[in-house]
Amino acid sequence: MKRPGHVILLILLSASASFSQPCTDNGIFPEEYAQRRLHLAEIMDSTAVLVMKTPEPATEFEYMNFRQDPDFLYLTGVDKPGYSLIIDPKGIQIGEKIFQAILFAPKSSLEGSSAFSSQESPYSLFEGKKDTVMDQPDFRKVFDQVLKGRKTLYYTAPGLTFLHDWVNDKPYFLEKEVQKSLKQRYPGLKMVKATSWIARLRQFKSAAELELLRKAIALTGDGIRQAMKTCKPGIWEYEIQAEVEYSMRKGGAERESFRSIIGAGINSLSPHYDENHCQAGTGELLVMDVGAEYHHYAADITRTIPVSGRFTPAQKTIYEAVLGVQKDLIALVRPGMATLKIDELANELITKAGYRKYIMHGVTHPLGLDVHDVSASGVLEEGMVITLEPGIYIPSNDTLLPADFRGFGIRIEDDILITREGNEVLSKDIPKEVADIERLMSKKK
Repeated sequence: MKRPGHVILLILLSASASFSQPCTDNGIFPEEYAQRRLHLAEIMDSTAVLVMKTPEPATEFEYMNFRQDPDFLYLTGVDKPGYSLIIDPKGIQIGEKIFQAILFAPKSSLEGSSAFSSQESPYSLFEGKKDTVMDQPDFRKVFDQVLKGRKTLYYTAPGLTFLHDWVNDKPYFLEKEVQKSLKQRYPGLKMVKATSWIARLRQFKSAAELELLRKAIALTGDGIRQAMKTCKPGIWEYEIQAEVEYSMRKGGAERESFRSIIGAGINSLSPHYDENHCQAGTGELLVMDVGAEYHHYAADITRTIPVSGRFTPAQKTIYEAVLGVQKDLIALVRPGMATLKIDELANELITKAGYRKYIMHGVTHPLGLDVHDVSASGVLEEGMVITLEPGIYIPSNDTLLPADFRGFGIRIEDDILITREGNEVLSKDIPKEVADIERLMSKKK
């Protein structure tokens, strides 16, 4: 539904138009990208302009490890640097034609048409449509043209970041400088980040997106199972990391969705420990918080395992407490529940189990193109994907519990799809029951 008080439309494209890269088998068809843009048009007004730009790698290393801005990727399917996008629902006149969307591409890709499905010249790729492709050098001219007389510019700004002049010890906020300069050129123009509007769409996952998430989760499960079969006293955390990541990559993951957390013994007490350079000892626990990224979609799974292959009675007691809390949360999570309520329920359940003092973090976040994905709503709805990751962390110097209950942390994390009637645990096949973990760990390679 359009809001009459707003002054911009982000995307308005014909359903048949596409800026995607069908030559890359990412499981999402051009029509879906076009539909996303159309949906965005439905929730935006139509009296201003959107401008988006891809990040620009500064070095060869950055180019080799390029990560597309997820909003740009979500709306276009383009996964290369050097592109810009201008959307103007009122239309941009280029020669005798009027377009509502223009993708500006590097000349190198225009010459080979490598980023597009048509074998024709990219300039006629959308012949007769309301969108087209132009050379990146033409961006500035068109950009200046569409801003005249506008009140609001919605934008994404990769690269417009905080800079620090260390010689004079002076900070520079590049984005503020950009806004100041633009307002001088176009008095009255308001710059607003487009992220919140795009988040309204990204928070709901399509069938194609869910398939990619399922694959990322399955690959993560492969890595975790391999680590379970490999883990033994004396192994190094980085060896476990290597087993997990090799298995994920071998199965088709392009990269890890975040830096792998492999914490043994005392390191299991740190939720974001990622140094992974210590040796796992007999009788210790090991926390693996890992995720594969498959065609840009991220998994995020945590499992806690006994290094020696079997939990001690104390470890099992705490583990079962964490697992019980997670199972109770899974039974409760459904559409209409506020995300803040999930953390409240987790705290209540852990407190009821007798371990309130040992809570260190919240238990949920959205999942999708980012491991901590965007969300525009504080309430769960069908089609959203979240994590559930309760944990209990008991320091070595604790005085309330016996010695064998101290000096370790336990976290269990699964990826959850919110469905019409409740939820689906997408990672349900990754072992987390005590008996299943111990059985798998007994099968050493």
